[in-house]
Amino acid sequence: MLAAGLGLGVLTVLVLLLWIISPYPDNGAGGALRIAADLWLLGHGSGLVRTETLSGVPAPVALTPLLLVIPPVWLLYRACVQALAYGGETDGGGSGDGTVPGTGPGNGGHGADGYGGGEHGRPGPLTPLACVAGGYLLTAAVTVLFASAGPVRADALSALVRLPLFVACVAVAAMWPGGAGAPAETQADGTEPDGTQGAPGRGQGREPGHEPGHEPPHVAAHEPAHEPGRGPLDWPAAPAGSAGRTTGRRRLRASVLHDARTLARRLSRLRTVLTATAVLCGGGLLITLCALLWHADDVRAAFPRLAGDSWTGQFAVLLLVVALLPNAAVWAAAYGLGPGFALGAGSSVGLLAEGGTARLPSFPLLEALPTADGGHGLLAFAAAAVPLAAGSTVGWYVARAAVPEPGQARGSVSREATVCVVALVACECGAGTAALAAMSGGPLGTGAMAFLGPDWWLTGAAAAAWTLLVGLPVALAVRAWRLREPGPDDDWHETAARRTRWAELKTASGGLMPDFEPRRD
Repeated sequence: MLAAGLGLGVLTVLVLLLWIISPYPDNGAGGALRIAADLWLLGHGSGLVRTETLSGVPAPVALTPLLLVIPPVWLLYRACVQALAYGGETDGGGSGDGTVPGTGPGNGGHGADGYGGGEHGRPGPLTPLACVAGGYLLTAAVTVLFASAGPVRADALSALVRLPLFVACVAVAAMWPGGAGAPAETQADGTEPDGTQGAPGRGQGREPGHEPGHEPPHVAAHEPAHEPGRGPLDWPAAPAGSAGRTTGRRRLRASVLHDARTLARRLSRLRTVLTATAVLCGGGLLITLCALLWHADDVRAAFPRLAGDSWTGQFAVLLLVVALLPNAAVWAAAYGLGPGFALGAGSSVGLLAEGGTARLPSFPLLEALPTADGGHGLLAFAAAAVPLAAGSTVGWYVARAAVPEPGQARGSVSREATVCVVALVACECGAGTAALAAMSGGPLGTGAMAFLGPDWWLTGAAAAAWTLLVGLPVALAVRAWRLREPGPDDDWHETAARRTRWAELKTASGGLMPDFEPRRD
C-alpha cells in the first residue's frame, strides 16, 4: 500500500501543481485528482475511456506512456524484494546474521530452496509476495472506483485484467534467480551459482567438470588436443559402416550441445539481451531527437496550437511529450528494423512498409514524422544503422564468452556452439523487443487514432532476424581473432615476462638494486 501510495502521490502532486498555477482551470480539485488517478492507472497498462467526444461515441485511451511505467515498476519491485528479504530473515527463526538456523553452508543456507518449500519452518515466496500484491491491488481497486467518474474515466474491465497481470509480472521478476530479490550465493572462485562471472569476458566461468584437465569422461575420452581456431570437434575417424557413422554423429551432437550449454552458462544472457535492447532503444531515442531538431519549426508551432498562449498549458504539453519519448524511441527502433509503425487505419511509416498518411492532430511528436518532408533522407540511413549496432553488440559479447582468454584455445568452445548461442540470444532479443513494441502502442480514439504504434510480432521477428544476421558473423569473426596465435614478440611485452626479466636482473646484480616494482609504461 505504501508503494502504491507513493506512486500515486507523485502524480497527484504534479497534477495539483499544474492545476494551481493554471489561470483558467476547467474543473475543480476533484477533477485534478481524477486526472492523477487516471495517469496512475494508465502507467500500469490499464485503459481509459473518454466520454466527451464530438460524435458522442466513447473513445478508448489505451496508449501507455512508458515513462509513467517506471515509477510503479520500481516501487513495487522494491516492495517485493524487501518482503522476500524480511520473510527470509525473521519467519522460521532467523538469527542476527540473517541466516536461518539449521541451514548452514553444508545444506545451502538461504539459497537452499530460494525461500520456497516451507523447509525448516520457513514460508515460501508466495506468502510475502501475496501480502504485497494484496495491499497493492487493494489500493488500485480504490483508485479505479474513484476514477470511474468524469470525462475521462477508468475502464473497469481493463483494470481487472491488466492490474493483476502487472503485479504478477513484477513479483516474478523480484524472485527471479540471480535478481535482487533472490538469495545471493557466491562460490569460492567468484562465480555465480549459474557459472557466470561478474562481467562478460572476465574469467572462465566454466561449469563444474569442464575446467582444463577435468573434462567430462564422454568428452575427454575422445577429445584430441585443441588447435588454435578449432573447437572440440576433431573426432577420430569413425569405424566403417553405418553404425560407426551414427555413433560419430551422436558424439558430434553431444559435443556441440555440451559446448552450447557451457557457453550459455558462461555468458550472462540477461545482461547481453538488456544491453542489446538498450542499444536498439537508445539509437531509436537518438533518431527521435534528431527528427525533432530537423523539424524544429513545426514542433515549436504545435505547442500554441494545442495550448494557446498559456505557458502553463504549453508546459503541460511538454510534460506529455517527455512522457511519450520512450514510446517514440521504440517506434523509431521499429522504423529502423523495417516493419515501422502504424498511424491509424491504412496508414504506416517504415523503411520497408510505406502506406498512406492519415490526418492526425497537431502534436509535437507527430510533427517530426519522417514523411513530413516527403522523404527519408539521411535519417533513414541512421535508423538502419541502429539494428546493426545492436546485432554487433550481441556478437561481441558472445565471442568474448566463447574465448575467455585470448590466444588460449583450451577453454574455448566450438564454432557450432557459438552459432547456437547467438541464435538463442537473438530469439530472446526478439521477444524483449516484441514486448516493448506491444507496450508502446495502443488506441487514442476512433478513426485515424484507432491504433498508434508498431506491430509487436513483426517488430519482434525483425529484431530477432537482424540480431542473428548481424551478430553471427561478428561473433565468428571476433572468436577467430581472439583465437589467433600470439606473435613471436608478443610474450616479450607481457607483464609476467617483464617481471621475470626484472627479477633476473636484480639477482644478477648481486642484490644491490633497490626492491621496487617495475614501471608499467
